[in-house]
Amino acid sequence: MRKVFQWGIFCIFADENQNEDKMKRFFLSGMLAVCTFVGGQAQQDITLDGEWQLQIGDKKEQVTVPHTYNTMEGLEDYAGEAIYRRELPVTADMRDRVVRLCFGAVYHDAIVYVNGTEVGRHMNQGYTPFSFDITKHLRFDAPNMLEVRTSNAYTDKGLPDKRKFDWSNDGGIYRPVKMHISGRHAIRYVHATPQVNLGDSTGRVRFDVRLHEEAANKVAVRISIKNRGTGETIWNRQLMLSKRKQERVFSTEADLGKVLLWHFDQPNLYDFTCETLERQGVSDVLTDHFGFREFEVKGRTFVLNGEEVRLPGIENMAGSNPAYGMAEPREYIDQTVRTMKDLNTTITRFHWQQDEQMLTAMDEQGILAQEELPWWQQPNQKLSPEQKGVAIGMLEEMIEAHYNHPCIYAWGLSNEVWGNQQDLLQLDSVARQLDPTRFTLSMSNHTYRDLDHDASCVLGLPTWNEYTGTWHGKNREELAGRLARLDSALHDRPLFITEAGLCEPAFTGGDATRIDDMLYHIKEWQKWPFVCGYIYFCLQDYRTQMGEEGLGKWRIRRHGVTHTDLTPKASYHVLRQLMSPIEIIEVKPAHAKKNEGSLAGQYEVDDANRDAHIVLQVKNTIPSYTLRDYRLCYINSTGNPQTIALPTMQPEEKYSFVLHDINPQYSFEIVRPNGSHVIDY
Repeated sequence: MRKVFQWGIFCIFADENQNEDKMKRFFLSGMLAVCTFVGGQAQQDITLDGEWQLQIGDKKEQVTVPHTYNTMEGLEDYAGEAIYRRELPVTADMRDRVVRLCFGAVYHDAIVYVNGTEVGRHMNQGYTPFSFDITKHLRFDAPNMLEVRTSNAYTDKGLPDKRKFDWSNDGGIYRPVKMHISGRHAIRYVHATPQVNLGDSTGRVRFDVRLHEEAANKVAVRISIKNRGTGETIWNRQLMLSKRKQERVFSTEADLGKVLLWHFDQPNLYDFTCETLERQGVSDVLTDHFGFREFEVKGRTFVLNGEEVRLPGIENMAGSNPAYGMAEPREYIDQTVRTMKDLNTTITRFHWQQDEQMLTAMDEQGILAQEELPWWQQPNQKLSPEQKGVAIGMLEEMIEAHYNHPCIYAWGLSNEVWGNQQDLLQLDSVARQLDPTRFTLSMSNHTYRDLDHDASCVLGLPTWNEYTGTWHGKNREELAGRLARLDSALHDRPLFITEAGLCEPAFTGGDATRIDDMLYHIKEWQKWPFVCGYIYFCLQDYRTQMGEEGLGKWRIRRHGVTHTDLTPKASYHVLRQLMSPIEIIEVKPAHAKKNEGSLAGQYEVDDANRDAHIVLQVKNTIPSYTLRDYRLCYINSTGNPQTIALPTMQPEEKYSFVLHDINPQYSFEIVRPNGSHVIDY
């Protein structure tokens, strides 16, 4: 439990610009508060992860939350109600505190009871976090029982619609749960909106603080900001904030001077802490992070931090490992993102809202991401009034929860839905009111048919889920013609390939066919400058209730460059090289004479010739971006690691190096600034 330090209490009442007399008066009242209330309790989180009782029908058993019952034997295909129960760890020091019950997500319905009384329900929104105030329902003279009634029954009342979705239907409390204990000024969210001047690398950040207590029009806060890389506190203020009655948030700005940019190669982050303060001490605390970056579409390409880039990526389908289902542990989420980074992924998308840890890992590893509403293929044209309400609710919860993640560059509103422009524009209006700093996108699989009238063209960036030669026609040679028509129809706009790949068993041939198909499509996209990037589908063979092969929790689509447990296939290594920004175009002994008369023009070498000459070339297709602070690493002949700091390298340029005293195998690797590997030899 945190203790309030005295100077903080004084500063609730003190403002830097007040005159000396006022400062003295505030000092006296501040000291009185210190004498009276030192030791007041601050915010506290108590995890509710761990042992719960699960009941389905008459059967009861102990399970570990986060949990999905669709990985349990005999329940793999179950779609219906399940009840979770456990006792709440309520203690005497929670009296006169605000206690909230916080869920990372429950799929897809949750009706929550405390001591037999319903405290709230969260219906048809299975991928977004939610919380309920349970303060008045707690008792301090008897055990407190928590019950969560969940359901993953297929429904037409929410999104996804009925059984029209191509991922798993895992039900349960599959993300973390906690109790949050605070004072009266409990924080609902703090949104950080960074602004950077690329000309001089100076930055500002606006903080919007929203309380659960909407009636409060004044609040004392303490906000501090640290550079995560250095650990240095670069801004620290205690302020009294106010707002008008009709306003939701308290706002303040921080001028930070010179800042470091967030980039997929150098994902610099800033951590902040926001405390709300009362006379009793610290009322609540929220910690989070943000990053400075600018992402825009300019002309016919992406522009990241002022640089034109063409970006490659891959999509992850969470819940695909049968050992975990949707209840993936933090360690496995981190492993997934590291695997994506190892593939040289710079950009990705999700078919539904993700776990907080997934997005945090992408912030830290450096992968741009688009997070989407789970509106896939159905219903076409128009949502029902009930579904539209669910979609708006999902959009609000998604943006509220994940606003601060610098990895997120866009919010996705629908995927492969036809004729839904009217609903898209309404959802776009909601998204832009909540977050005017990011794109809104709609993914289309028929862009080549509707050309500039496609639904995806209504929003910020035309997209194409491109399956020419598989789902869309049997002749992949049509691809060049389709791209030519799109190039003409889109005029001065770019095109983003948001999905492409080979799905087995619908299209047979194994991983060799996947490699052949991958090479054909990627090489064709690279030829067209208006194609600003692609996202290959997908990382792993994925669990889906639509799966054509496998039984129970093993029902999958064989669509990945890895198996369900992230074990790489041959196609993984091919894609990794395709997405590498560097090509190794020459490796030879540095000082040896070439024997032109030999069969293959070998070099005359001996054991004393220990230097290698290499030539690297930076790609200028997809990918295409400037390489800064990369390193070349190798082991020398005596087994000692060697590192060469590479210069800033521009697309299309060649760079030559001599590796002194290299190992007999001539092996070396290129490493990004954050330590992830790019390509090896």
